[in-house]
Parts: sequence; C-alpha cells; structure tokens
Amino acid sequence: MQSQALGSEHGRAPAKRKQRRPAGHEDPDDDERRKKTKAHALRGPLREFFEQQLRLDERRQEMMERQAMERRFFEEQWRQAMQRMERERLMLEQAWAEREEQRRVREEARAERRDALLTSLLTRLLHGDL
Repeated sequence: MQSQALGSEHGRAPAKRKQRRPAGHEDPDDDERRKKTKAHALRGPLREFFEQQLRLDERRQEMMERQAMERRFFEEQWRQAMQRMERERLMLEQAWAEREEQRRVREEARAERRDALLTSLLTRLLHGDL
C-alpha cells in the first residue's frame, strides 16, 4: 500500500513488474518497440555523421577549387614568363643577326679595299712604277 501511496503522491502510477516470458515466446509488439527504439537511438549519430560528411565534402570542394585557382594562376604566370622569354630570345636573335650583318659588311669592305690595294700594287709592278 505504501508503494501505491508513494506512486500516487508523485502523480504517477505504480510501476508494473515485467512478467518473464518463456524463451522463444517473444511478443511481436516488444520486438517492434525495440526496433523503433534502436532506430531512434541511431538517428542522432547518423545525422551527425552525415552532417560531418557534408561539412568535409564542402571543405574538400573548397580546397579543390582553391587548388584549381592556384594552378590556373601559376599556369598563367608560367605562360607569361614563357612569352617574355620568347620575346627576349627573338630580340637577342635579331640583335645577333644585325651584328652578324654588320660584321659581314665590314668584312666585305675590308676585302674590297685589300683587293683594290693588291690590284694597284700588281698594276704598278707590271708597269714598272716601283
């Protein structure tokens, strides 16, 4: 009686004792209730897991986008450097070609002066002017 009085004092019904059932005689309602309890207990951790996976995927996507931007930036820098080097190479080749042409012109002028001098000397020798 006292347990009934205590239970009713706190606004709840007295606790019922679970009856033991013989092995192999499970109540389908109990089984269903256990499944629902397990499913409910798994929802929280599963939700956290999926949310964590979404956050990881977002971070991974951001990282991949950042790396792609960096790669494009470095590729552009490389391309500009190659273009600059190509322009420098062309300028150097042009300068070399101009110097080579000037050298050739000087060499031809020397050869013409030498030929003229030799011709003049041979002509004098042949005519006995020396």
